[in-house]
Amino acid sequence: MDFGALIKKSFDYTKEGLFGNPSTWVILIILALLPAIPFILAVISMLPVLMTGALPDIPTLIGVFAVAFIVAVILSAFCQGYLIKIFRGETPLPAVSGYGAMFTDGIKYIVIEFIYLIPFIVFLAITLGYAFMAAMSTGPSLDALLPIIISVLVSVLVALVIAFILFLFIVIGVIRFARTGSIGEAFNFSAIVATIRSIGWGSYILALVIGIAIVVIVQMILGIIPYIGWLLQVIVSPFISVFFTRYLTMVYESSEPAMQVVEPAPGQE
Repeated sequence: MDFGALIKKSFDYTKEGLFGNPSTWVILIILALLPAIPFILAVISMLPVLMTGALPDIPTLIGVFAVAFIVAVILSAFCQGYLIKIFRGETPLPAVSGYGAMFTDGIKYIVIEFIYLIPFIVFLAITLGYAFMAAMSTGPSLDALLPIIISVLVSVLVALVIAFILFLFIVIGVIRFARTGSIGEAFNFSAIVATIRSIGWGSYILALVIGIAIVVIVQMILGIIPYIGWLLQVIVSPFISVFFTRYLTMVYESSEPAMQVVEPAPGQE
């Protein structure tokens, strides 16, 4: 697998699609910001209490932000649904249109990801819950807390490994859903494993590591820029999302045999 070519083609696809259509870039920024609205409204709803100098009670605070989180996830479906268009292999970069279909596809995308991540969520909930209960029972002693802190760090590392393993299947599963329209195909593990074998396990894992590393490095560079780093992250986020999605799509397509068009011989049309 030519990783350099994958990166260049994905970058060119994104550059031509967004630089050539600034309106698409602006709309994607707006869609990316939609999930922030529920949290902004949640904070605003807390202002009357905070202005009195009092603190909102914990159950109310948890309830308000739990609702905000759920609404934010639902609103993120528009962005997720747009990425499904790219996973389908649409070229050049598709326009942001068909919001109803985008929303529906996005909700299905989120459901697929959630189902896949259940083992990760359960593992974290059990290990961190146990660590929290242990910390509450041991008290503030550093000697007593040190083993708990170490166990939490180990648990987080194990959780990251679990998340990456699940990501190997999520990528192919979501693209299969995008190509077939069937949620069931996202969990067709025999077909998913066959696709990964066709790509090559080593090449596939290395491709994902390279793609994730590029995204993380770019985000870190933008994040450390004083004053305007957060603004640049917002502006560049559609470019990063489109690039990474196209990159994953091309990795998937590397498993497909090249389609050869045979010209008919004279007199055989």
